[in-house]
Amino acid sequence: MGGLMPDDIGALSRLFTWFVDSPLMVVVLFAVAIATATLLLRRLPPIRRVLAAVESGRHTSIDGLRGFLGIGVFIHHTVITWFYLHGHGWTLPPSRLVVHLGQTSVALFFMITAFLFWSRVLSRGSGLNWAEFFISRLCRLYPAYLVMLALLVAVAWGFASQQQQANGNFWPSLASWLVFTMFGTLNLNGLPDTGEAVAWVTWSLPYEWLFYLVLPALAFVAGRARKPVAAAASAAAVIALFLSFYWFGVLDPFNPKILLSFLGGIAAAHWVRNQALKDIGNRRSAGYVAIAALLTVVLFMPTAYAWKSTLGLTVFFVVIASGHDLWGLLRRPGLLWLGDISYSIYLLHGALLWTVFRHVLPHTLASSAPVYIGVSLVNAIVLVLVASIVFLAVERPAILAGKRWQQRLGRSAVPVGASP
Repeated sequence: MGGLMPDDIGALSRLFTWFVDSPLMVVVLFAVAIATATLLLRRLPPIRRVLAAVESGRHTSIDGLRGFLGIGVFIHHTVITWFYLHGHGWTLPPSRLVVHLGQTSVALFFMITAFLFWSRVLSRGSGLNWAEFFISRLCRLYPAYLVMLALLVAVAWGFASQQQQANGNFWPSLASWLVFTMFGTLNLNGLPDTGEAVAWVTWSLPYEWLFYLVLPALAFVAGRARKPVAAAASAAAVIALFLSFYWFGVLDPFNPKILLSFLGGIAAAHWVRNQALKDIGNRRSAGYVAIAALLTVVLFMPTAYAWKSTLGLTVFFVVIASGHDLWGLLRRPGLLWLGDISYSIYLLHGALLWTVFRHVLPHTLASSAPVYIGVSLVNAIVLVLVASIVFLAVERPAILAGKRWQQRLGRSAVPVGASP
């Protein structure tokens, strides 16, 4: 009397299974991550001071958006991992919302990159120092990436069998990973599908670096930065890169449909330079247009990597780039902190999922929906904590060091008798 009947247990099990791939799971994981970041800010004044220093002079609405995007990719791979544990392989999940949490988030990350750096080209023109630019990019992207790569190397040495190690070429594969897997995600130390240990997130980094490499030439062609030497070096680097792809047998290294996302960011940079257009994008009613455009892509487009999707996401992003904070949502302190640590979130969440669900928990527990949901909530908390530590201990010091190097480079470039 009073106990659960078999039919009740079955219904409850189906409910939990449905929840894993449902919008409710998405909402709960977002809420947990934002609440964790908010609690860190309230309890740790040093983090509040860091946030205030980082956010000064920045595009606040874009920083808040980055917080959503980083957690969105984490949720995307959390659901993929659930289906992977049930024998479906590392493939896109059934939920279109979850698909777009990954694809649309990355597409918007690309738009943010293009917007920020093309805006710099438009504002500085020929005064832009390309050496300083590439130093800043290396200091921004490499340190946290090396943390992820160190974890991956430990995984490769710890889990590869002796036979796999004997058949694996460790140093050539490590070299590929050191250059952001430009030439393919080779198996480290012979460990099959090494990239699964980081949820294959490194695929987007070559796109970022291709944009950085082509930027000086693009700025020259557009008449925005008349530096022929930098433009020629940029064009030569891009040509050499594609020749290297041919040499290493890398086929179709870049998808043109994905590259369209960068054009959306460039369009937004031109939009906000016109004050009348920027004011239109910053109107309260523009937020409804942005949400409608985003929902149209998520509900009706099977992928974010198509020209129609790029068009809709560009409409959404133009409004955000104009300064619209979606009625204050994107200015929430917890979300802004998630934005600052979003790169560490992006790089490290795959290692967390791989470790917890494939090696810490027994398969019978990990494949249980109630356990998976509960552990995923804990993962969201742990991820925010770990990403915060990596940002404070690795990313931020590297960013500050990069700024100091840029200042020294700038002083050394000042002609004799000129005012620095």
